Amino acid sequence: MSYLSANTGQLKRDWNSPIYAFFSPSPTIEYVGGRCSHVFKCTTKGCGKTVRRFLDKSDACSTGNLHKHV
Repeated sequence: MSYLSANTGQLKRDWNSPIYAFFSPSPTIEYVGGRCSHVFKCTTKGCGKTVRRFLDKSDACSTGNLHKHV
């Protein structure tokens, strides 16, 4: 298991907002400009869009952008 997978597993324990029900349970990990992010895929029928959350910001656990999408 890689460090990122283990770190994501630790973060998932704190993901208890109901908004996560609208997204795939396992986000993908992507790097954009050297910055690590979780990419959540919407599971609503006919949608499939993604929402990115950067992990190097002070609001890395914020669900605001997930709420805006839904």
